[in-house]
Amino acid sequence: MPTPTRRYVLMVAVLVLLGVGFALVPARGESIYRFQFGGKNVAFVRGDANMKVEEKEHDISDRFFKSQPTSEHVKVTADAATGDAAFLHYHYDTPPALITPALSAGVWVRCTRPGVQLRARVVFPKEPDPARPESPLTALIVGDTHNGENWQKLTLTDVPALLGKRLPILQTQIGRAVNADGAYIDRIVLNLYTGPGTADVWIDDLDIGPVKGAEGAGGAPGEVVKRPKPGTEKKGARGRLSRQEGGQLFVDNKPFFFRAVRHTGAPLHVLRQAGFDSLWVPADVPADVLEEANREGWLVVPSVPTALPAAPTANSTAEAAALDAYYRKFADSDVLFYDLGSGRQQEQTGAVERTRDYLRLRDPKRPFSAGVWDGFKGYSAFLDAVGTYRWPLFTSLEMEGYRGWLAQRMSLSSKRAVFWTWIQNHAPDWYVESVASVSPGGGFAEPIGPHPDQVRLLAYLSVACGCRGLGFWSDQYLADSHHGRGRLQGMAILNSELEMLAPVLLAGDQQPQWLDTNHEYVKAALIKGNLSGNFGAVLLPIWLGPGSQYVPGQGALNDLTVTVPLVADGADPWRISPAGVTCLRNDAQKVPGGTKLTIREFDLVTPIVFTNDVSQNGLVVRWQDYNRKYGRVAARWAMDLAAEEYDKTLATHRKLAEMGVQIRGADSLFQQAAQLHTAAQRSFAAELYAQAFADAQRALRPLRVVMWDHWKKATETLDVPSASPFAVSYHSLPKHWELFREIQSCQVGASALPGGAFEPVGGGPLPKDGAPVSELPGWSARFGTLDRVKVAAGLVPADQTTDKPDVKTPEYLGLKMWRPSREITRPGDGYEPPAPQLGRGVLKLEVRRRGDLAPDGKPVEQSTMPLERTFLAVESPPVNLPPGSLVRVSGWVKIPGEISLTADGAMLYDSAGGEPLAVRVTKTKDKWKQFHLYRRVPASGQISLTLALTGVGVAYFDDVRIEPLHPTAQGAQYGARPGPRGAAPVVPAGAVRPTAPVVPAGGVRPR
Repeated sequence: MPTPTRRYVLMVAVLVLLGVGFALVPARGESIYRFQFGGKNVAFVRGDANMKVEEKEHDISDRFFKSQPTSEHVKVTADAATGDAAFLHYHYDTPPALITPALSAGVWVRCTRPGVQLRARVVFPKEPDPARPESPLTALIVGDTHNGENWQKLTLTDVPALLGKRLPILQTQIGRAVNADGAYIDRIVLNLYTGPGTADVWIDDLDIGPVKGAEGAGGAPGEVVKRPKPGTEKKGARGRLSRQEGGQLFVDNKPFFFRAVRHTGAPLHVLRQAGFDSLWVPADVPADVLEEANREGWLVVPSVPTALPAAPTANSTAEAAALDAYYRKFADSDVLFYDLGSGRQQEQTGAVERTRDYLRLRDPKRPFSAGVWDGFKGYSAFLDAVGTYRWPLFTSLEMEGYRGWLAQRMSLSSKRAVFWTWIQNHAPDWYVESVASVSPGGGFAEPIGPHPDQVRLLAYLSVACGCRGLGFWSDQYLADSHHGRGRLQGMAILNSELEMLAPVLLAGDQQPQWLDTNHEYVKAALIKGNLSGNFGAVLLPIWLGPGSQYVPGQGALNDLTVTVPLVADGADPWRISPAGVTCLRNDAQKVPGGTKLTIREFDLVTPIVFTNDVSQNGLVVRWQDYNRKYGRVAARWAMDLAAEEYDKTLATHRKLAEMGVQIRGADSLFQQAAQLHTAAQRSFAAELYAQAFADAQRALRPLRVVMWDHWKKATETLDVPSASPFAVSYHSLPKHWELFREIQSCQVGASALPGGAFEPVGGGPLPKDGAPVSELPGWSARFGTLDRVKVAAGLVPADQTTDKPDVKTPEYLGLKMWRPSREITRPGDGYEPPAPQLGRGVLKLEVRRRGDLAPDGKPVEQSTMPLERTFLAVESPPVNLPPGSLVRVSGWVKIPGEISLTADGAMLYDSAGGEPLAVRVTKTKDKWKQFHLYRRVPASGQISLTLALTGVGVAYFDDVRIEPLHPTAQGAQYGARPGPRGAAPVVPAGAVRPTAPVVPAGGVRPR
């Protein structure tokens, strides 16, 4: 069956095209003013009326809203009035909007009675008002009228025609022709009169544009440009106060789990729509952006421009002046906490603490935080919040390793400080430059990562490790419809789930308990709260399958089981989703050791909460209210996400198919995704939003299977996926196959790396105690640590590192009447695994804990705390080769036992791929293991190797090489295409096979 066409995809995603009112990303070229009523103060002002009116209520409401989190609510009681001229005006001042055919305005209204009418004030700057000659003439034009109880967008369209109907009346009133040159709208007016009696009105999502004076506002094309309202240029924020107490942030005296996003130019209303509540801004953030954030009710996290010197006697006049200006700039903002910098190391502790003290004299209440790389114990002793970060996506650090790294950082910090982390939601610069082949900040012609499901996994791993807040490190492509739209929609769903889980997470223990499930790649984090009370506990089963940092696997299972200990009697498990919560009481049973829960349909991460809080204002009722408010929007997000990922996955699949790369069942998988999306559309049209959400989520699974199968096919002959810099992402696989073909058309040359065999100089035997690395010309060792460890790096005799042969025990056939007359050869008999041809020496790296003594002279028990900063590395001399040429980097590694107290273990990497694409090994089962990497020589013409150890243990290295790959004359015409695993490359007719092509795989090579 043929692959579904793009037209079919667009037809399947018709709701995406029709639902522009729900789009998270504005169209390019707009200059629209928007206001979303997300703050704490009302924005509409009561105007004049021609009847007696009593304003009962005027506030910000979260009962009804068009976009989260709030709307403006007005409750009025009016007496009877006669005729169509009755009016009760409430108005909102906007930036000037010139009256042109392109002008439009709108506002969403919900009212208990029909009749609310949209109007706008038109200003004629060249026509004086006869009653007030010092002021320009103004007039009202009339737009749509609300006709029901549900949300309705009232609009002003074809404004020149509306004004044309009004001009004859004005001319009659002033007795002359009206000069309408330069006329503009400066005020949106709502006539709230709906007849005698009481009416409740909710107002949300106002927009008008194009607005006058958008040029020079600093907004990029497609962004929303906002100007201060007349008379409110210095309007401050909402006055919310934040504090830290007992390892928890509070905002307005309520526990707060923050979901912050780094501001990189995406429109603030788009980020708000996606569920973020805090905005991370640099010290030099433009004033209009800060004013907009204040007006929209954002909590702000401003980064300091500098830090004071650590020494009090040092001259710090310039730094102090910069910090004073920084404080004044954000004094009127709702600051969640002050950010004292990122990547802070222990050596900077004094400077950061002195900067904190300086700013605390000016703001003694609000918290202070910093992003810490090491020195956690010291920083968490005086900071209110401690953050950390690491970008595991596209690197060789597995999700399991990332979980261990986060847990280690958490254990290094004091419980008095709030622990949070950045979530990778961007393509790092090294990936953009080397894989996407564009300069940072440039545009992309093709889709890139990260995948929304990868961001979801990172976020839930962080929550499961005890984080009480998350920051999303986003790039400038977040709101771009070709690159960031899917991530934005995925984060909207994620933020909704986190908002529902926040009360339980904040009441839980920061030290989670990890539980095994019936699947080896799924681990469940149990965050225990007050199990006998209302908040129960959170269970987060998370997919940790290998390779998820490159391409997310299907990650979906039926009947996943996990035994949860210490569940209180009466606490039922509830599956949490922004479109609907489901009680799983019938899938839970008491067993020895706890409650056995069966999750009938597991998908990457399935949040579960055990609670008995079913009271009128309890957790379950609040979740159900949340579903009623957000279910429709959440279903729409999920459907848009499925359509977006379908489109991108199909585009890359077609490129791979054109290259001759096929996977089994791809057409069927795409059809399954399309059918599930169609089912979601039907459910959405029937207002079955929970079912629509579930079907849209299921539509992503076949797409993940397509991506995973393509990635497995590309990497199955590689020792590690990072051996090819283009195999670290699904969307870069076409470039990987191009590299694969180029490598196949080459022949390997002799190693250009001197000393890579670690043989003693001069050919003599190595001393028993070994020799320093410096005896090898050009080789050097370096070391850095904050931990109490002893290290050693040197050349040692190789005779003690030879692998012991595996003892093969004969297979027991049992007692049988008939036995073969001769021994039957088994498939593995006679096979010898690859092994290095050991010479006289190998490189040994060793790290071990110090053996300290107590005052009484007895040995102190060694600490089991993870290593914070220990890095023992040996670096090779640089090798000079033609820039852009291909090389094969290889080496043998052996680890006796296991490398512990670290997530990275032993590493081997080159200067072209760097540490992100390193070989990371924590154990080799006491055997020598060989690794190959394929790299292109940088523009500098130099490439070198680094061999490192980051944890406690021993690592041996031998026979490391940098071998140039030379194109052959025959290979220049060699057009092999990828074939099945183990099969020879398929050669087109007429092509000449080179005599010894290089196959990107492991194996033994001649020395």
